Amino acid sequence: MRSQGKPPVTDGALRLIDGIVKTGAGSDAAALGVNHWLLGLVERNAAMVENLAGGVSVGRLTRTLERQVSQGDVGEPMTREMLIARAVAHARGRGAKRATELDVACAVLAAAGYSLVGDSGPGAGAAGGAAPDPGAGPTPDPDTAPVPYRPRATRRTPTLDKLGWDLTRAAVEGRLTPVVGRESEIQLVIETLCRRTKRNPVLVGPAGVGKTAIVEGLAQLIVSGRVPAVLQGTRLISLPVSSLIAEAGVVGQLEERMKAVLSEAAQDGIVLFIDEVHSIVGAGASAVHAAGDVSNQLKPALARGDIACIAAATDEEYRRFIERDSALERRFQPVRVQELTAGQSLQVLEVLRDDLQRDRGVRVPDEVLVWLVDFADRFLKNRFFPDKAVDALEQCVAHCVARGRHEIDLSDAEAVARRMIGMPVAIGERVNGMTGALRENVLLLDEDIQTLGDRLQVTMRGLDLRPERPNAVVLLTGDAASRARTIAETIARSLYGAPERVVDVDFGRLVHESDVNVLVGAPPGYIGYSDSLPLHRVAQMPWCVLLCENVHAAHPKVREVFTRALDQGFIVESRGKKIYLSDTVVLLTADLCAADRSALGFLRTGSGTGAPSGAGAGAEEKDLATRLGPELMAQVDLVCSLVPDSGQARARWLEQHLLATLGERCRRRGVEVDFDRSLVAWLLEQRETVTTTRDWERLVDRHVSPLLIPHLEDPGRGDRRLTVRWEAGEIRVEVERET
Repeated sequence: MRSQGKPPVTDGALRLIDGIVKTGAGSDAAALGVNHWLLGLVERNAAMVENLAGGVSVGRLTRTLERQVSQGDVGEPMTREMLIARAVAHARGRGAKRATELDVACAVLAAAGYSLVGDSGPGAGAAGGAAPDPGAGPTPDPDTAPVPYRPRATRRTPTLDKLGWDLTRAAVEGRLTPVVGRESEIQLVIETLCRRTKRNPVLVGPAGVGKTAIVEGLAQLIVSGRVPAVLQGTRLISLPVSSLIAEAGVVGQLEERMKAVLSEAAQDGIVLFIDEVHSIVGAGASAVHAAGDVSNQLKPALARGDIACIAAATDEEYRRFIERDSALERRFQPVRVQELTAGQSLQVLEVLRDDLQRDRGVRVPDEVLVWLVDFADRFLKNRFFPDKAVDALEQCVAHCVARGRHEIDLSDAEAVARRMIGMPVAIGERVNGMTGALRENVLLLDEDIQTLGDRLQVTMRGLDLRPERPNAVVLLTGDAASRARTIAETIARSLYGAPERVVDVDFGRLVHESDVNVLVGAPPGYIGYSDSLPLHRVAQMPWCVLLCENVHAAHPKVREVFTRALDQGFIVESRGKKIYLSDTVVLLTADLCAADRSALGFLRTGSGTGAPSGAGAGAEEKDLATRLGPELMAQVDLVCSLVPDSGQARARWLEQHLLATLGERCRRRGVEVDFDRSLVAWLLEQRETVTTTRDWERLVDRHVSPLLIPHLEDPGRGDRRLTVRWEAGEIRVEVERET
């Protein structure tokens, strides 16, 4: 008795058919028409429809079909069995034994009256079919008309099939996203591949600009037949370097694998794509055979033109790894990939929006897309279009999916995007909280706090005339400089939610001209070139407080470099990357004796004029300019030198800052501590000998903390409450309660 054998339709094709049946006509499959099938196909695989139907406008076609179906025009009746039969017939016509999703799509489009790319079937608009979109695009010239995609390579490629990913197959199956705004780059790649020698383009550009997308766009053009004859029927295979060297630990195993890869890729109709091509340098090398890495095994085949290879690398990777090996560099033809504009990135989001709505069921209005592009352009300066805009959109969609919502509104997009980069959400509330915390801890004079708050209310909303500059540049001198660490942590906690968002740079160590390398990094080839810099933390969390201590002690060359960074809003580190300071609050400290304080660069609250307030403002400005340089002082928005010195303000600061911190640490150990006002009064009497914040901390550590140790380390007692007071010429600790 003969076995039944495999069904004539693949599982994927059946899933596609059954999915359309459920959404098209529910359980009544007999009521389905061609328009039902075409609408369902477009909703599930728009890219495949675009490729097969010769550039049809999917959006317009979808709207047309939805209108026709809603009006009862379902087109020519076509049951599930009829479609399967047509798909199987199409599969057999191309020599396949089983019908796939591609055959189903071809059968539906043919029934709807569309001419498949390169096919001589009935024209668009045949009776009973869905009318083709009049705006689908120009009709191809007969002499250059695209031809149907049929792989030209005849020999089997088991090694490439195992290690690589066939991008052209993915394009046929509609699994690649349409590419927008890269027509010129794709054309340059095509021209390079058409060369007789050195036909190996390498895409060079910053991370996130869409180098891989260009290759995927080429794959889609190949399967649509819109490429020169020399590239028609080409298989474009992505080959990760990691898969080449994986489990190739035995001596000679990598060489055998590379030999098989090169043999299969050498046949006509195969083009390799190696992303992150810099990783081939040194990959698979050993101490015994250092020259046996992947790059050295590729060079002969690339030089002879045996294989065609597209590569991709960032500017830095290409400079460090490829250019350094002149023999390898000569094998490739660079194609520069620049960042997309905001307008082009918006087009990318529009295409991605349709895919996400189909796959995730989340609708994204146009105004949200426009806002996301503008947000990415203004605040994600360390990254590049379109990647940063795509990330913001994906995060917003994921936010709605996680909460079971089906549409993104503008308020959700703002909250998600700001949270994604650590940007304050409620700016007004955050700034008001900062000014309240500075006043509560008695860290600065009220007028300086108000001036700083007014400045941040403007700059953190992007309303200042120089948004590329830091949100505020504050110079702390005199008594204010001694509180710089506490001021920085208070601002970071209030504005950004955590005191850890303070980045320290000690300019007091940069006393030689060569120490500028400590700030921006050592040049290539020098010791420390790859070391992490303090400013790298700013790149990782751009919304932070940058605390620059002892700027007066730095070498003038170092101050010049940093002054230029404050003016431009970014500093260029040794590897050529920009580290943006636009979203920071910069605090500078200098050990200078200033006679007064002034606000520079903007109006002080209540001054009524644009001139700095205070009678000695001009003299102080000249003194600071002489010591720090007029260029640096021109970047300073606010100078703070004096701090509140009244007894009441100082007492409040001692209670709410120093003693409260000590009390909290004791509370964590199960001991409640109350500090009597008599102790605060005694501390205030020491003002003549105590000047800086650190001096006050040492005073408490020396006279108060040691008296609490016996009560914290006695395991025989339970929770208790202590009172610390000054009495009879000494500090006493009394136990108020024990359990």
